[in-house]
Amino acid sequence: MRTSLALGWSTVFLSALLTACGGSSGSGAGTSAVQLPSKSSSSETAPKAEQPTQTPSNAPPVLIEPRIQTPESASVDVSPFKDRVLHRGPVPQQVVLPALPPESTFPLKAAPAMFGVPAKIGVARQIAQSASAEAVAAMTSWTPSDRGGNLAAWRIVSPKAKGVRLGLRVEHLPLGTLVRFYSDAGEKMYEVSAHEIATVIQRNLDAGDSSENARIYWSPNMGGEALTVELEIPPNAAPESVKIALPMLSHVNIDITNRESFDKIGEAGSCNRDVSCESQYDALSKSVALMDFVKDGSNYVCTGTLLNDRMSTGTPYFLSANHCISSQTVASTLYTLWFYKSASCNSTQVSPALAAMTSGATLLYAQADTDTSFMRLNSQPPAGALFAGSSPFGPDLFNGLSNDVYGVHHPEGDLQKISEGTYVGTAACDTDSCRLSSSSAAKHLAVRWYRGVTESGSSGSGLFRRLNGKDYLVGQLQGGSASCSRPLSYDFYGRFDIPFQAVLRQWLDAPSTTVRTTVYRFYNTRTGAHFYTANVPERDLVITKLPEYNYEGPAFFAFGAQAPGTTPVHRFYNTRNGTHFYTIDEQERANIVATLPWYHYDHVTWFASTSEGNGAQPMFRFYHARNQTHFYTMNASERDSIRQNLPEYAYEGPRYFAWGSP
Repeated sequence: MRTSLALGWSTVFLSALLTACGGSSGSGAGTSAVQLPSKSSSSETAPKAEQPTQTPSNAPPVLIEPRIQTPESASVDVSPFKDRVLHRGPVPQQVVLPALPPESTFPLKAAPAMFGVPAKIGVARQIAQSASAEAVAAMTSWTPSDRGGNLAAWRIVSPKAKGVRLGLRVEHLPLGTLVRFYSDAGEKMYEVSAHEIATVIQRNLDAGDSSENARIYWSPNMGGEALTVELEIPPNAAPESVKIALPMLSHVNIDITNRESFDKIGEAGSCNRDVSCESQYDALSKSVALMDFVKDGSNYVCTGTLLNDRMSTGTPYFLSANHCISSQTVASTLYTLWFYKSASCNSTQVSPALAAMTSGATLLYAQADTDTSFMRLNSQPPAGALFAGSSPFGPDLFNGLSNDVYGVHHPEGDLQKISEGTYVGTAACDTDSCRLSSSSAAKHLAVRWYRGVTESGSSGSGLFRRLNGKDYLVGQLQGGSASCSRPLSYDFYGRFDIPFQAVLRQWLDAPSTTVRTTVYRFYNTRTGAHFYTANVPERDLVITKLPEYNYEGPAFFAFGAQAPGTTPVHRFYNTRNGTHFYTIDEQERANIVATLPWYHYDHVTWFASTSEGNGAQPMFRFYHARNQTHFYTMNASERDSIRQNLPEYAYEGPRYFAWGSP
């Protein structure tokens, strides 16, 4: 650690606030850029399975029980949806696409759940006018922001769209930049930091995808035919350093996000049963979410199920179909709608409990043979959601017991429906069809319905059976030919027990109750310094009391309590410039205590690792001699950008190892 006596800018109020709350911080440069690696020729691939904190025991698997997400156990994630001040903001530069021909729309009514085909609700459209960073720069006009930075905005119109998901290609953004998306009349805007966008893109690249799709960040659907994207860069950031493109959008024909829209309500066939009319499935329905995602620029919907693990850690594991999401790049575009059901039995009103999650997912396992897609959501589901139970046992579980099965799903993207049927045996499936088979190699379950069916949009939904009065998932929907006009045809579900025994048990059956905690990151627009904290009350206090701090989302993950193989990370408070310093090095800690009296030792702030392994990744450290501050990042692209563009920052290399996921 350097010991220069040069002082950085000091905030007396913030120093007192953070000292009282037990905060932690570091510093960075206000005009550093997030720059992504150059494109290579490799194609999109599914990620390798992550390793869990501890390997599960060799004990025989057991039924995994369901668990309700209570307000006390729910996460305290910061919502990206902010109130929008309608008169605020710059006049956006406008791009209007030509109207789509009528044949580009596609009615979905009562289409069966086809094999390998998720329900398509939006078509990809190229935007030639803003396809390159140079084209966007040429049309950009910057205006001063209220906080001393600069603002620019672009409004993209796809005529007659019910919603737009816009693709943003980021080549270079100053640290501290905020990106906002909003519709013309919407009261809310969606706000995300450049750091969060870079994290999403880095996750795609780390999964082995260096294609153009991996480098595009997709906005949520805010409703309407136009979407405005607005950038706010901090003071001292050069507008000419911004390099972004808006190469494509998804023209959404159905606005599933607008609770006042009835476009999807009633799309499902009339033989489907409203789940709100069946009180015995009320709890189970709370584990099911409507999925909205982008693949190759087109928008799709499927159904997924939130799963509990054996130790009920609250980790948001999420199951759907491989034909819906089979790559990290697509998983990054996912957002989920919870409690998307009728307000009452057979009502056309959406439940007021409707909640959306828009932070995507980390793909842990994807496999075509059983059509399995297993993810971990990047933020917690809302309070009241159910972590569903599951069964690791194969079809033998049905021997001598009832063959009754059932599933909750979103046919055609409609409000939740319930289907009830009978398990009729195992099946062997290829890419577009299945046949009943008693072979031990059969990897699917065949079902015939006696109430309700499944349809396009139901793909990926769970098949359940009841044991001892509880619901346990046994499969996920690949497809079939059942429909309201052919109710006795078969549907087929990938067997859940096969991927569970092979891979999924390392997460779902792990014996450890130790989970990692989130370390959050802020950017001070006045000083260019970064602030880090794992203390949630402190995070919220900074958000509400210090508007000059841009919240940049999760920075990394560490352990809040000592776990095997971890070492304490110590935190110091610099009373001269109001910043904090962290070290895992015991010798460095002792040296500071002995020689730098203006560094106040706070306490152990989290636990990390001194070496690679168990999924840990290097934490890179920089030192700014003039400000006597340090900057920390696990993002390799961010590290490389700082080294290339900010020579005043001395690179100190990896200092310890933390995690990119909980």
